[in-house]
Amino acid sequence: MRQTQGLKTTLGLKQRPLLIGRMRMAAWLEMPEREFAREIQDIERDPLFRKLHFGEGQYPGVIRRQRWPRAEFTGGFYEINEQVTANAGERVRVEELLEQGPDLMPKIRKIGQEAFERYFLYAEEALPLEEIARRTGLSVEEIGQINELLLKIGAEAEFAAPQKTPDRRQSCLARVYIEEGEPRFEFFSPYWARGLYHIRYDLLERWKESGQLKGAELRKLPRFLKRLETVNLRQSTMFRVLESLSRLQSDFIFSKRPEAKRPISLRMLSHRLDLAPSTVSRAAAGRSVLMPWDKEVPLIELMPGRRRVVRDILSVWIKENPKQTDIALAERLKTEYGIKIARRTVNAARAQISSSKS
Repeated sequence: MRQTQGLKTTLGLKQRPLLIGRMRMAAWLEMPEREFAREIQDIERDPLFRKLHFGEGQYPGVIRRQRWPRAEFTGGFYEINEQVTANAGERVRVEELLEQGPDLMPKIRKIGQEAFERYFLYAEEALPLEEIARRTGLSVEEIGQINELLLKIGAEAEFAAPQKTPDRRQSCLARVYIEEGEPRFEFFSPYWARGLYHIRYDLLERWKESGQLKGAELRKLPRFLKRLETVNLRQSTMFRVLESLSRLQSDFIFSKRPEAKRPISLRMLSHRLDLAPSTVSRAAAGRSVLMPWDKEVPLIELMPGRRRVVRDILSVWIKENPKQTDIALAERLKTEYGIKIARRTVNAARAQISSSKS
């Protein structure tokens, strides 16, 4: 009896860190985007992050960036002075940010979009500040100001996202397109466009062995790296949900036809992604995407139930030909969409469609 109790206690102790980890990740997934952006701001303003990102002396940076596939930052950034002023409210107050320091946009335009994205936005290459300054013709101080501007833009709100209202609860992440059958994303915040933190642990060991990290930095390092890994896990989980939904609903996104939506259940998507249903639900809740035709759609609406999908399809078919029988419609659903339903289900949907019109 005591052995059994001891085993249960041991198992409980082993499971406790896992449970705590899940609870923490749930909190990170539920965190509003603006609050999360400020977490990114705190991380990247940390002297330890800057040291590990830009490198020091002969030791290259160990923190780089790993972009999402088929993703970019909104092109509206490059017309910032012309467009942002006309869109007030909760959109990013970039004009105010620029007024707080030197005029940075002319400098960004001068070095060109390619250099800006290479050295500032995506920064996939590990380069010290002095080398970036040499390649761009900017001073180290100006480089710091541009990096700070990107952090502030992300922390203010979703840049160039649809106009918000005071009671708005959705956070619009990106505009989604379908090109050559693949989803593409134009993100509205720099931290989303930048993707994940890529940590070179092999280089980090060289830093430790060489003594580049001092006592306080070494003590802080494990917790700091854990924070970066948590951020990566949060973003990776959300991107997987976003990409999978966009891929599954590519016919709808490409055609704009509501009846082209596929029935997707929370359980089906979670199984596809090998995630818990609660994780998928948290990742989708309160977030939206912008369709190619400028309509904002909550992610949750890209997971319509089978009943809703059937009703949308039947409403189009019945409008085209009201004389189609329930049996014929059921057979057509099976042939064209692979949806098997009984004749009486079609009849019930037909009644709902008819009542909604009256």
